[in-house]
Amino acid sequence: MSYLKLKITIPDEFQEYLIAELMDLDFYGFEQGENEITAYVEKSRFNDSNREAIERITGYFEGASFSELEEIEDENWNRKWEETIQPQKIGKFLVCPEWNIISPEKDQILLVVEPKMAFGTGYHETTRLMLKAIQNLNFTEKTVLDAGTGTGILAIAALKIGAKSAVAFDYDPLSVDNAEENALKNEVDSKIDIRLGGTDQIDDDENFDITLANINRNVIIEFFPDFSKITKSGGHLVLSGLLITDEKKILEVIQNYPFSLIEKKTEGEWLMLHLQKELK
Repeated sequence: MSYLKLKITIPDEFQEYLIAELMDLDFYGFEQGENEITAYVEKSRFNDSNREAIERITGYFEGASFSELEEIEDENWNRKWEETIQPQKIGKFLVCPEWNIISPEKDQILLVVEPKMAFGTGYHETTRLMLKAIQNLNFTEKTVLDAGTGTGILAIAALKIGAKSAVAFDYDPLSVDNAEENALKNEVDSKIDIRLGGTDQIDDDENFDITLANINRNVIIEFFPDFSKITKSGGHLVLSGLLITDEKKILEVIQNYPFSLIEKKTEGEWLMLHLQKELK
């Protein structure tokens, strides 16, 4: 089978977001380097529309450009990408890929994540922002929703610091499978319900103490009426996947709903907003 190798110049802080976008174009193998991503796709799945889409996507990120295209022989590109993921400490969380687990220090909480091609390795600023925000919330015996779960890392983290149960959803079947595998590896599979789809997968009688959404601005805006409905009175809503430049637009949306801004944090070009729903 023939493959195409694309080299895309892009600043490190945008790489994981671009990988998520490329996955939607049937790319499935990636190598991350300094200010560069090498991406792989079956030749039969790449056409002029894909090229135009990539040029459009890279145009969103300052300093990004589509730089090279080459036909190559088959190889295990997914394994090459996996090898770039190393253990990292994020507050009290120690995030380790399955193939490189190190012993946690005292009081550290181990999160074992096999990333595959799902979003949420802990390397991206938005994932780190969310994990840091989670550590500042009381999850003891709380119900949690993880919207756009990716690897399942946020729901798993919430369960490991005391949440009673979690529901997670994602439109990508590969993400759902990956999240289920990671929940099993972290021994929280009995407490998490992972569903394929969006907020339409949440039953009318379901609501949550804490809603986590690390997606992107447009999807957050689309889902916000549902987030407002399913987050309990007095509950918390933590948002990321947002660029700093998205803040004004998101706050304009939020002001139409019964939420107060508790905290905002940034890392690189990315933003996290912690909101609390007003008590009735």
